[in-house]
Amino acid sequence: MSLKPFTLVLQQTHTHTQRERERERLRRTLIMKNCAVFSVFVALALASPAPPNTQRCECSSAARSLLSRLSHIMMKQGKMQHKDLFAGFNCTDLEAQMIPHTLTASVCQPSSSDEEASCSSHRSSSFSETQCLMNIRADLRYYDMMLTSYKPSETDLSPVKTATKALMDCLDENCEAADGEFPQWHIWTGSSFTDRLSLCKALKGFHIRAITLNRALGYIGSGDHRK
Repeated sequence: MSLKPFTLVLQQTHTHTQRERERERLRRTLIMKNCAVFSVFVALALASPAPPNTQRCECSSAARSLLSRLSHIMMKQGKMQHKDLFAGFNCTDLEAQMIPHTLTASVCQPSSSDEEASCSSHRSSSFSETQCLMNIRADLRYYDMMLTSYKPSETDLSPVKTATKALMDCLDENCEAADGEFPQWHIWTGSSFTDRLSLCKALKGFHIRAITLNRALGYIGSGDHRK
């Protein structure tokens, strides 16, 4: 009896078995891939949404530019390129005029746990970035309106006005929105001498506030309050 038919049957059986195994392997591979893709979709669907405003508010450079422009005017005592802003009086002897309706100096203090060694830190509550930015925006909006409405020396004040708007734009683009209402504070009377006195006092106040803004935005930009 010839063994060829029997051998042929064995070969066919072996080939069929290999094909079945290959199909099973491919089926399992496909199932694993589908499971992996499904797991990713489930993870994305069930994951907690990213909290808003978690991006770091980085406007330190714009704040430094503003402080530099203000320092330039104060160091020159108002003796700018086109005219002497403070002619007829000594601006150094006048008291700085601060904005009465913002709380930037207090709400922008780092929390006591972050700055225990600060002698000026009197706040026991945690630092609120929202409140700090809201008051900073109120400061900048007031000073922007004040400088824009002072017409006699537009050219001499334009670097400060430009730097003020640049910082406002930076906050709008990179930091959480926290606008608040604030009253308008009109200080111009129409008298050249009186208005220049007021300008000196206001710029001195703005210079002091710009120092506070630099410290606050540097602290916010570092992200220490989020840790």
